[in-house]
Amino acid sequence: MTNNALIIGGSSGLGLEIALELSKKYDVTVTGRRDPCQDAVRFMPLDIGADTCALQRKLDELTAALPHTDLFVYAAGFYQEGTIDKLTDEDIMKMNNAGFLAPALLISRIINKQQELPGYIAITSTSQWTPRLYEPIYTGVKAGLAKLSESLALDPRVHKTLIAAPAGMKTRFWEGTGRDLSVMLDPKWAAKQVVELYEDDFRYKFAKIMREPARVEVVEKIER
Repeated sequence: MTNNALIIGGSSGLGLEIALELSKKYDVTVTGRRDPCQDAVRFMPLDIGADTCALQRKLDELTAALPHTDLFVYAAGFYQEGTIDKLTDEDIMKMNNAGFLAPALLISRIINKQQELPGYIAITSTSQWTPRLYEPIYTGVKAGLAKLSESLALDPRVHKTLIAAPAGMKTRFWEGTGRDLSVMLDPKWAAKQVVELYEDDFRYKFAKIMREPARVEVVEKIER
């Protein structure tokens, strides 16, 4: 029987590359704002905005429509720059929803529905441990997602948890920022590293995916 994988934020960038890698072994459902038009995956629209009530309703509908989820990957994210006083309330709420609230609400719903989560991958960032003046909410939600995921690894109903924290990649994430993409990671390469990190036997693993040079550093691993 084929297992099912759900990738939130899987319609572009690293999330899509992970979805395509996983499609070799899983039936994959991806969510996002735009259909990636890939035969290897099933697309379900999900726009995570600043409206928390709307987000709750959308996640209820998504959970109800899903088959049993054997692997949940949270890869949603977007770039946001500005000191705290320059960000609007809507900016802050949207980043909080996308970076922390949505994964927390969705994992709660999945476990309530099926009483377990066999596999979970959280895509965080080097911002998880690096404070940045112009990314205060982004760094905060990435650190929060990491700690949430580490805590979920203590729950016996969550059988396997990987936190993968990549450096910047050559994706649409950086559109309009003027950043030099030549030094950034290839998302296809990074996706292969994420899937390889997940494939061995463990209960909890935290790994950094770094650049200059491109490399993987396993920081912590707890066996079953």
